[in-house]
Amino acid sequence: MLFRKIKGVRIEGNKQMSRCAPLRDYLDPPVVSIPLLQGMSVLKPAVEVGANVKIGDIIAYREGFGAMPIHASIAGKVTAIKKVWHASGRMVEAVEIENDHSGALSDSIQPEKNPDGLDKEALIQKMIDAGLSGLGGAGFPTYIKYQTKCPIDTVIINAIECEPYLTCDFLMSIKYPEKLVKGLHYFMKAAGAEKGVIAYKAYNQAVEDAVKPYLERFPEITTFPLKDVYPAGWEKYVTEAVTGKTYPKLPSQVGVIVNNAGTAIAYADMVENNIPLIARNITITGEGITNPQNFYVPFGIKVAELVALCGGYQEGLDPKYAWYIAGGPMTGKAILIDDLVVNDTLGAVIVIPTPKEKLHPECLGCGKCADACPAFLTPTEIKRAYDMKDETAIRNLQADKCIACGLCSYVCPSHIEITDAVVKARDSLKKGA
Repeated sequence: MLFRKIKGVRIEGNKQMSRCAPLRDYLDPPVVSIPLLQGMSVLKPAVEVGANVKIGDIIAYREGFGAMPIHASIAGKVTAIKKVWHASGRMVEAVEIENDHSGALSDSIQPEKNPDGLDKEALIQKMIDAGLSGLGGAGFPTYIKYQTKCPIDTVIINAIECEPYLTCDFLMSIKYPEKLVKGLHYFMKAAGAEKGVIAYKAYNQAVEDAVKPYLERFPEITTFPLKDVYPAGWEKYVTEAVTGKTYPKLPSQVGVIVNNAGTAIAYADMVENNIPLIARNITITGEGITNPQNFYVPFGIKVAELVALCGGYQEGLDPKYAWYIAGGPMTGKAILIDDLVVNDTLGAVIVIPTPKEKLHPECLGCGKCADACPAFLTPTEIKRAYDMKDETAIRNLQADKCIACGLCSYVCPSHIEITDAVVKARDSLKKGA
């Protein structure tokens, strides 16, 4: 298949801040508030205030597209249905659970007698029952990928983590390499795929070293190191790099499914122990944090609590005068405060002291954004069309192909927030479709 090869851009990682400390479990907070929102889907609560729940009990349902249950991340009493700050930058309804610190597990959480005896349908049903969504940031219901009618020959695990500052996937992969390999093995069975690949950045040799002892049992699984460029973690980039194939819309069109490393690790627990998706890994970092760290935490815990565990903010930094980014700096969303809760899509919170004034507030016409764009768009032209509300021009400029990677803003010498305008232009086409 002919295609233009995605080049990628070398960017400063700033990962040294948080990658040295070991991944820290913090699974018994005093209270959690689990958002009743997943992606764009509002969830229907399945419990009432005053109910007692165990870890893994169903507390809400996602209905319609991607329908599946949502589970309690701690044991205790439902004390409120209240609004909390969400990674999307807005307040949403949430189920608040006060921890009774019993650690009581739902009756459904128990070892699977013969996990390797499960067939394709049973393995996909596990994804549904466990409420598995992708932990790479999109939060897409995983089982939908495995219901494709396209024949799948390869499942790729994305352990690349190309966003600057983020290191939680790296530390998760080297802490649970056996689960990473087993999760991929089960994904392959669910897809009917003959090949599995764990893709990682070449400088993260520790990932290769960690999984290597377990690959002897699974000869159909290999590893693939990638160059240190952005956006190497974009599924189209990694699919091209690993298979030499590209596609117009979905990797399944060339026989590939891509899953995040954290998703694979969670899936191993789901298949073998029936543990639903109730927790995730997260990086708390940035120049504004005293001691950046990575945590494994239950959904619904407040980020402010994790900031405190990092020693708080750097001395002299007034939190009111800082940039907060929910997610990575390239694709994340600016938020106002640290008073938000962890959900399935929140892989990091980055705190950066307020930057200096922009040097060049106007576009210089340098074309760097177009050169860097992995989707081969002209971001400044799309921004101009959006500012003029010219829907025809937006459509002709193919704004719908934007992947919101953030590279156009990153390379802009005038520090213009081009990405924001291009994403709005893209979304305006979807609304008008």
